[in-house]
Amino acid sequence: MEDEKILYKNETIFNKENLQNFSRFVWLQYNKFKYWAIIIFSTLFLIFGIVGAIGQVMRYQRIPNTFTLIFILIFVSIIIVMVRLAKGNVKIEEKNKDTLLKFEFSDDYLLISTELSSQKFLYTDLSNIQNVCNTEKYIYIMINKRTGYIIDKRGFNNCNEQNFTNYLKDKFKDKYIDFLDNKRKKLFTIKDVIVCIFVFIFFVVMVLAYLS
Repeated sequence: MEDEKILYKNETIFNKENLQNFSRFVWLQYNKFKYWAIIIFSTLFLIFGIVGAIGQVMRYQRIPNTFTLIFILIFVSIIIVMVRLAKGNVKIEEKNKDTLLKFEFSDDYLLISTELSSQKFLYTDLSNIQNVCNTEKYIYIMINKRTGYIIDKRGFNNCNEQNFTNYLKDKFKDKYIDFLDNKRKKLFTIKDVIVCIFVFIFFVVMVLAYLS
């Protein structure tokens, strides 16, 4: 009787290929604003730190001052954080290598299960899901900005893609994001903008203090 309620089924194997595609999606599409903000600010800190260090050593024949070292330290810290995030994904991949994920879509819920556990998301309460992202080869159930479930579209059995897309739009409503169209998507939040403004002000203050 329970099977009669299931409208769509999918089986996806969690492997290195799927994780790599997910990582690219998270940084280059889903968190595109944050990704480029990190690149721009880390580059600014690095350039100013290196230029300041070289200028001081050549002109004054002394060790770069504290502000120069802080600029370089901030850049190094950003790189370390990025590397740790990348290594974290590798550890996740190794821990869950070749895990079979089963997705069952009914009128009322989405059930995600493995051999060891299962999780049910009721469509009447989607507070635990941030977005459902539809891409060319994958659908990503995003739990937060960096983690989510990977649904490989090849894992569907006799599923009409357009019907399934309409189903996702109907069930997840404004949480559904279609990355197949060419429209510019606003995926940054007010918090992201505030953080960027704060970092920019901090950078300007550092530069003025350095030059004074």
